[in-house]
Amino acid sequence: MTKSSNYRQIIKKLLTGYYEMAVQGSINLNKIELDKLETDERLAFDEERDQYLWFCSGWEGKNRVRHINMYLQIKDSKIWVEEDNTDLWVVDDLLAAGIPKQDIVLGFHHPSKRAFTEFAPV
Repeated sequence: MTKSSNYRQIIKKLLTGYYEMAVQGSINLNKIELDKLETDERLAFDEERDQYLWFCSGWEGKNRVRHINMYLQIKDSKIWVEEDNTDLWVVDDLLAAGIPKQDIVLGFHHPSKRAFTEFAPV
């Protein structure tokens, strides 16, 4: 199995696990008050382009609501954490799955600040 194939499997397993916990109500997504909204959790995996998304969408009264919980991608053989709007901190689970820090990019940080983290700047 190639490194990218392994990373794909790990990402899909983690996001699917988070998604299932959210659907079952066993985790609380504290970043927004989802319980007041009529939303559904969703997963979108695009393995051809290595884009992995866990989000919710629905309605708040007459207004359309969309919220990204997590967005990861594989680019240049590294996992880019583009969004993590949860209290789960996916990076800890990536490390626990054996992904080295030098293969994780905190894409939600500005490029000028990534060098000050313990993870890959790009």
